[in-house]
Amino acid sequence: MSAKKGTENRDLVICNNCLWAVSLLKGSQVFDCCPVCNGKDLEVMPVEDYENYKLDINRKRGLSIEFTGEN
Repeated sequence: MSAKKGTENRDLVICNNCLWAVSLLKGSQVFDCCPVCNGKDLEVMPVEDYENYKLDINRKRGLSIEFTGEN
């Protein structure tokens, strides 16, 4: 599948063990394990080019992600 011109085509990658997170452009380095805890439980979520997200990490409630965007 080829990328449309002008779109980022990115993924949000989160480690479910330590909550490390990174935003990756499609086609960039792929992680086999978390660089912080070496955990292999990584979750990949595609993010559209018009979407923004905010991560909030709380020790009691864990990780929350808020997505916003223009339609």
